[in-house]
Amino acid sequence: MSAAPPLSSILRHSKPVFKQSLKTVSPVLQSSLGNGFRVSTQAKAGDTCTVGVWIDAGSRWENETNNGVAHFLEHMNFKGTSKRSKRDIEYGMEKMGAHLNAYTSREQTCYYVKCFKKDVPWAVDLLSDVLLNSERSEANIEAERRTILQEKEDVESKIDEVLMDHLHAAAFEGSGLGLSILGSEENIQSINKSMIDNFVATHYTGPRMVLVGSGGVEHDQLCDLAAKHFGGLSSDLNKPNTFTRYLGGDKRESNQHLPVSHMAVAFQTPGVGHPDANKLRLLEQLLGSYSRDKGEAAYSCFSRAIVMDFYDPNVGAFRIPNPSSHNPVHSLQAFWAPYADVGLLGFYSIAEPGKSYGHDYESICGYGMREMVRITQVISDEEFERAKNQLKLQTMLQLDGTTATADHIGRQVVSHGYSQPLGAFFEELDAITKDDLVAVAHEYIYDKDPVVSAIGNLDNIPEYDVMRRLTFKVSL
Repeated sequence: MSAAPPLSSILRHSKPVFKQSLKTVSPVLQSSLGNGFRVSTQAKAGDTCTVGVWIDAGSRWENETNNGVAHFLEHMNFKGTSKRSKRDIEYGMEKMGAHLNAYTSREQTCYYVKCFKKDVPWAVDLLSDVLLNSERSEANIEAERRTILQEKEDVESKIDEVLMDHLHAAAFEGSGLGLSILGSEENIQSINKSMIDNFVATHYTGPRMVLVGSGGVEHDQLCDLAAKHFGGLSSDLNKPNTFTRYLGGDKRESNQHLPVSHMAVAFQTPGVGHPDANKLRLLEQLLGSYSRDKGEAAYSCFSRAIVMDFYDPNVGAFRIPNPSSHNPVHSLQAFWAPYADVGLLGFYSIAEPGKSYGHDYESICGYGMREMVRITQVISDEEFERAKNQLKLQTMLQLDGTTATADHIGRQVVSHGYSQPLGAFFEELDAITKDDLVAVAHEYIYDKDPVVSAIGNLDNIPEYDVMRRLTFKVSL
């Protein structure tokens, strides 16, 4: 059997492939109406498309009293309008073979339709109708309240979502980013028509909305449709002057019945509009992920840190366990959660709790912390090139479909006013040097206050002061 070529030789020959692929990517076109409402499109060959409206209005713009209202509104907008009943909306979707969906995040709300190119005028008319003419009767509000409470129960059964809510609550206590998207059960029970109407009047204005089209769309046609359906929106910006304060800190929830412990650790970073944003994306890719079930080879920082410790480096591709050691780490995943002006870079670990097999949770956390601190001082040439190429490939794969492309454009436009062309992103990525990456990692990670959240058996999870020391005192 012939040996596989070294990873470095593969990476050296991959750049022309990306450059060739970029030639097929059409530009993103953007226009604005007189009231500040924007239209942004990226055409692709084909008869299908995604058109949607992205709104700069999520749970970040709420307060302790009305927290959950943006998500509640998303539900209400599917209950019917003055000219379409809920059944009419559903029947219209089925008749056209289309798909209507929506989501609410911490910073944005989105409503989009996947349809045929010929049905774009109908889709934009529907979107404007559900957004601007929704009937929010008391009966519908009460009916939807029960649905949202059930959804909250479902979300609270997902440990990863609860853990990230805890992480945000600790990091941004006292500001909108620290609030959950659904809100508390008490808030869901108290949200009323007046709260919803006030939220719409404040946030659903021209300058804070963008109509996005991807796939078989024509920019001029969408501009005309936007003027027809959204031209009457207020031109007031009405964006609250929020102050987001990062506190760091610690939030933990004990649950002795869980077979594994979940823990997240993160550091404050700038947001998506900052010059360091793409460097932070690259750091996330560099750190990568590890999954015990998938048996990944040591091609990321986290994989190598665990594989080389628990598995015999002389056996194959590091996938056969060393019988003399037990690996208590189920997974270790890097993440960067960016917002308009701030972000969180860190890792999420799932591991067996307690002091078992000679490894306590402090040493388990040490894998994540050791790699995060290591990249503030040294990064190898091979892992640097690997991260760059993997980020390029993943970006292109993620933007392969019309819905993912529309979402990418919409989120960028409402966050910082424009969508960065893929070619410009690749050029900026290519211009990043290894020293640049080390410097950025050092600025935001080394000897900085982390934020920590944990759920499960907490007996042997390190205290916050131990985690703080690990930001500068780890063995490299």
